[in-house]
Amino acid sequence: MFTLVTTVLNDREGCAAFFNQMEVQTCLPDEIVIVDAGSKDDTWEFLQNYQPNRPYSLNVIQEIGCNVARGRNLAIAQAKHEIIVSTDIGCSWEPQWLEDLAKPLFADSQLEAVMGSWQVRHQDLKSSWARSEHTLLKGLKFIANPTSHASSRSIAYRKSLWEKIGGYPEDLTLAGDDMVFSLLLHQTTNRVTSAPIPRCYWERPVTLKSFCKEARRNFRGSGEAGIWLDYGLLIGGRLLVEPLLLLIGLVCLIFALPIWIGSLFLIGFLLSMSLRLWRLASTIWCLNNTYENSDIWLQILVFEYLIKFWGVVGYWEGFLSGLQHCQECRHRLRSLKFKTVV
Repeated sequence: MFTLVTTVLNDREGCAAFFNQMEVQTCLPDEIVIVDAGSKDDTWEFLQNYQPNRPYSLNVIQEIGCNVARGRNLAIAQAKHEIIVSTDIGCSWEPQWLEDLAKPLFADSQLEAVMGSWQVRHQDLKSSWARSEHTLLKGLKFIANPTSHASSRSIAYRKSLWEKIGGYPEDLTLAGDDMVFSLLLHQTTNRVTSAPIPRCYWERPVTLKSFCKEARRNFRGSGEAGIWLDYGLLIGGRLLVEPLLLLIGLVCLIFALPIWIGSLFLIGFLLSMSLRLWRLASTIWCLNNTYENSDIWLQILVFEYLIKFWGVVGYWEGFLSGLQHCQECRHRLRSLKFKTVV
């Protein structure tokens, strides 16, 4: 017997799709627990009135204003069964998804967790920005192995392991809790296996604004936790250096300062840009041939810069905020000797 847990906020359509797909699973959950964070559309009313078409119990809880980590912890605390499967409403799932995650835990009583795989399907890409990201990130397919840092959109574990870990870090604002949980999980146990076939499909945004908002939110979580400092320093440093090289080089030339000084700065800028374009060349070529868009190189550059810019902004916002508000999460990572925590 096992419990499926998830959280939701303002997504009635996603909830309807979730139930439709869970009710055709080859291995049905015995219980579903959903925590609503205070939906202002009719999501909460839909959940309260929903009558499952299959023989599982449904427990819906509302805590207005709770973040994702708090919602996950609430759902797991209310779960009646030892085996927990976690996902995110808004994904889509093949009928074998639950079976792949839950079955190994039933088969081996010593096993404590199953890392799940996920994928973004090409047919689900609804805009040129989504297609740009999909190509830049080489297809957005995560094939899990026992040491992977699985997302909580596709993972299974024992409730006793969740208790040993101390649950998800609720002091993180919104994102990053599942990465921290996965890091803590691997520091706590090595009795882990994986479900290597992607049967959970992640939906991606449509607009560039949505992608930028997501990047800022996700990297804020990493900053709050004090992890991936190299990202904030290296990516942020390069984004800062490139415009400075261009600006200083142009100022030197405009105000007749020594030409060789201005030329050095401009050469540095051109070298950095050339390296970036060289790295992106295969992506630009692939998209241009696939969609026959002569302006695709500009779109890729815009996407590359803006996503990284807002990711770095989010990271440092979170890093500074985390110095005061996320010490519990950072202490938990330090206590388990996770080396990159600040």
